[in-house]
Amino acid sequence: MWPLLGCSILAVALIAERLVVYRRLRVAYQALLTDLQSRIEDGSLGQLVDRLGGSQRPLHRVVVAYLRHRDAEKAFRDQVVLREASQQVARYDRRLNWLGILTHATPLLGLLGTVAGLVGAFHQIELKGGQVQPGDLASGIWSALLTTVCGLTIALPCLAAYHLLQSVAGRAALQMQWVASQLDEWLSGANVSREETGDPEATSSQRSAV
Repeated sequence: MWPLLGCSILAVALIAERLVVYRRLRVAYQALLTDLQSRIEDGSLGQLVDRLGGSQRPLHRVVVAYLRHRDAEKAFRDQVVLREASQQVARYDRRLNWLGILTHATPLLGLLGTVAGLVGAFHQIELKGGQVQPGDLASGIWSALLTTVCGLTIALPCLAAYHLLQSVAGRAALQMQWVASQLDEWLSGANVSREETGDPEATSSQRSAV
């Protein structure tokens, strides 16, 4: 039972730590998109880069990486954004593997305790030459089966938490892809509209991106 108790404490600590970290990393996605679109329209992206440059939130880091290389060649910019996004996704995935290990390990530990208890009970039958009453074995079998119940009781919440936390990390990764794609669309449209109006700044920007 002691290993299971240790696993339960570790599981609670891991889940609590991940929840706190995810709360710190969370970004209002729609509000960020609205801010980006308005700044592209009024040409104040530089101010946004300065404001978000010190942020440690993953989505902000990806946006800053994109905007700092917005005038670079697209293939190079995509590599920079992909590298930054993969680094930020790793922050979400950190320690989740430990929770997955606990999900698989605790039922096995409980089953091991049950098997060990049943082995002890049958050993008592052998020592008494088969002359035993059901009451003599009831307490041993009950305590042995209890370890399996405890293992499953720990594993089920761990499994639910593991998949929920993974879904949060997966959604964050998707948002990084979405915001990069959205910036591609908006900046391309803004450059086209400036070229049509004869804006020399857009022309020089297009030349530097080629």
